[in-house]
Amino acid sequence: MFTLLLLTTLPLFGLVFVGFALGKFSLFNNQDAKVFLKLIGILVVPTLGIKIIGEFNYQHIKWDLYFLYLVSQFLIYFTGFFIAKLIFKRSNAESLIIGMTSAFSNHLFFVYPIALFEFATKDIVPIETIISADFITVGLSVCALDVATQKNIKIKSILFKQFKNPALIGLLLGLIVFLLKIDLPLSLGRLVDFICDTGTPCALIAMGILLSYKTNRDQIKLSLIITFLKVLLFPILLFSFIFLFEYDLNISKTTMMVAAAPIGAMGLIFASIYNVKTDAVVRAGIFTYILSLIGIPIVGSIA
Repeated sequence: MFTLLLLTTLPLFGLVFVGFALGKFSLFNNQDAKVFLKLIGILVVPTLGIKIIGEFNYQHIKWDLYFLYLVSQFLIYFTGFFIAKLIFKRSNAESLIIGMTSAFSNHLFFVYPIALFEFATKDIVPIETIISADFITVGLSVCALDVATQKNIKIKSILFKQFKNPALIGLLLGLIVFLLKIDLPLSLGRLVDFICDTGTPCALIAMGILLSYKTNRDQIKLSLIITFLKVLLFPILLFSFIFLFEYDLNISKTTMMVAAAPIGAMGLIFASIYNVKTDAVVRAGIFTYILSLIGIPIVGSIA
């Protein structure tokens, strides 16, 4: 598994390096990186809902296992939020981004491709469950960001904004395709695939561009906090719940791999859209990718 993980990760690091070089040689700047991330947030995220939720295999769902994951995810989320808010005195919006980054994994482009080669279909369904359900948790996080970034909270304005919430739009479109059993025409299906495939390269190149800029010590400390919460505390916490409730480790193996995965792109994407400082998120991305090279094979070997 280590070799497969390494081969999967090297192209990702390559894209980050491309972005870093573009930033260092001033061919792209941080505003260009924000355009890439805005493109993902507004276009790619809703389209992913069509592809993921619309094609989701609901057989072999383990709701009790997902509940343990969800409880662990929320505990990590709120821990990250309160550390950023109470200890580092960050704004509500930045604290939400720190919590989001600490709790959301890169399951779709990191763990899922590995699991497809290593595990049976029924063992992959827990990963698909997390991917689909994250459209709800991300959507709620975006709603919280709408509240946090408004000086005067107006309920009507916040509710109206949710019609433009990318994660909720993706959830709605995916459910429509799934519930109505819509068979997308070949050309439309290819268009969906093309849009979804742009997400990872754009996010990683943007990460590299932002990484080429210097940052202050507090942001580096925050990146270390995110790294600790994401790839160390999260899997330990989930494992503790699984052990406490005597859940089968073989069944929960792929779910624990998601917990040990590096950070997802959602924190970075919405930090950029809501004009929140991204330095800690970018550096945590590099740290967690490196540590996951060790962590995921260890977790995947648990029997």
